[in-house]
Amino acid sequence: MNKFQLTVLIAAVANLALMLVFPPFNSQSLLRAGPASFDAFYPAFDAPINATLNSGLLYLEIFFVLVNAVLAWLLLQGAPQEPSRPRVRWQSVLQWLVIANLLLILLFPPFETQPDRAFEGFRFALSGSVQRGIFLPFLFLELFLLALDSAVLWLAFGVVARSDGASDAGFSGEPGSFAEESAEPAPDRSQIGRSDRDRREGPDPHFGGPERRSGIERRKRS
Repeated sequence: MNKFQLTVLIAAVANLALMLVFPPFNSQSLLRAGPASFDAFYPAFDAPINATLNSGLLYLEIFFVLVNAVLAWLLLQGAPQEPSRPRVRWQSVLQWLVIANLLLILLFPPFETQPDRAFEGFRFALSGSVQRGIFLPFLFLELFLLALDSAVLWLAFGVVARSDGASDAGFSGEPGSFAEESAEPAPDRSQIGRSDRDRREGPDPHFGGPERRSGIERRKRS
């Protein structure tokens, strides 16, 4: 398990904890007879007395969190050569998951019954009728949670990627810097013989024979 998969695991556990702390509840209206309908999300430790847990909606929320976590886990698996680096870029994985969830939310929005405006369930967007309308508070809540999760995961993945890059750069930079500090500059052997400046300064100490004549001496003797 690499650091990206660990981040996905932490995000999934945080979402599941949030859902269990604030589960959905049903309530029975005193003005109309019939089964209980969705009311709101209450704290699990401070729910109204007449509220009952909406287990179906809670199971659906948990199911989608687990599906997203499993998909992200599989896509962020590391290569056999480099287990710490995912095969697919984390930016691409997050973008694909956000687009898939956004399409799913828009294709299957929450509907409400008319005229009492009670939450009925999730239906296909093109199957609405006169008696049904989109339950906007629930839809806005889904979009808000999706945007919040995406922003938090983007920041978390960025921190993980920068920390891995910094550790790799530091590990690979230590031997190089040590070698550069300990290495001595090699003598320049590209030039053979003495330069004009060396001739002007004096005779070559490595040459024991007579010094070569200059151009003026050649012209005088010729």
